[in-house]
Amino acid sequence: MGGFPRDAANTAKRAVRTLEKALLTREEWLRLAAQGSQLGLWYWDEITQGLFCDRRTREMFGVTLKGEVTVETFHKVLHPDDAAWVREVWRDRLEKGLPYDIEYRVQRSDGSIRWINARGSGYYDKAGKPHYMIGVVFDITERKEVEQQHLQFGGRLINAQEQERMRLAQEIHDDFGQRLSLFMVELEAIAQMIKETNAGKRLRELIRALGDLTHDIHSFSHRLYSSKLEVLGLVPSLRSLCAEFAKQHGIQMRFEHGDVPDHLPTDTALSLFRIVQEGLHNVSKHSGASKVEVRLHGNSDGISLTVCDNGRGFNLTDDLSRGIGIQGMRERAWWLGGRFEIKSRPLMEGTQIAVTVPLKSVRTAA
Repeated sequence: MGGFPRDAANTAKRAVRTLEKALLTREEWLRLAAQGSQLGLWYWDEITQGLFCDRRTREMFGVTLKGEVTVETFHKVLHPDDAAWVREVWRDRLEKGLPYDIEYRVQRSDGSIRWINARGSGYYDKAGKPHYMIGVVFDITERKEVEQQHLQFGGRLINAQEQERMRLAQEIHDDFGQRLSLFMVELEAIAQMIKETNAGKRLRELIRALGDLTHDIHSFSHRLYSSKLEVLGLVPSLRSLCAEFAKQHGIQMRFEHGDVPDHLPTDTALSLFRIVQEGLHNVSKHSGASKVEVRLHGNSDGISLTVCDNGRGFNLTDDLSRGIGIQGMRERAWWLGGRFEIKSRPLMEGTQIAVTVPLKSVRTAA
């Protein structure tokens, strides 16, 4: 009995040495596999709170190439804007047994900023308690720089489009709209002179048609460019847009919103407004829907927007899904650093457009 603890201790030591040998073998194998690539390797031991990472990982983060490193070594070089949420997400994924796959920035000692894509998988005991996590890191700085250039170019295109829309709207409203209004006043005066004749009756019919045309042109100029968005903000402007859509098309409309910041960057508000506008246009033109819902909500991550209908739907492989309207909505969401998703099925399954704009785009213009 007295020798049992000593035997148990020796057994435990042998097990540890066996594990260390296996890890070293695996480390060497992974190192050879990673040679010549931009892949960095890391290993986190939850039991000992120890961290292993290879030379390439250390180079990416700009930390010491020799000697021991800890998880705090890497936390210290995280970009100040990313540090808190990166720690939170990593612990959350490890403890919940979820895949770890995020992108973030590091600020190295030489002042340079690099973008990192980190991935990992946890390993657990039978009770679900984490034992360790094995992962890889990639330096994606070049890809991010290209994406940023595309975003800037896309942003310039969208801004140019909006400027042109504003110019056209003002010209239509101030020139054509005013000229039509004056023309209608003159016709009304003539109609008063000949109101008792058939010609007068016909003239009044033409005046009503001209009035409808003037109203349509006025509405069209506001669709091109609405000053309501700048004066009232996004929520009132969308409420007005939905009310006008319901009245014009006889479609049951529901607008829901909550926790939307009062002051959004102009680019963010305008892009979300345009996405709803285009979505409703597609509903009226293609869906045959009787009900439409627009939902706009803010949360800790940013803003989510959903436009859904109960129409006939369509196949996502059809040309409609690759049309200018949907592509424009997708580009606006992408420009804000957000996500755009469309779900639809043919045969009366309806269509849903979902957009999420990250908090960074909500706080500051893209």
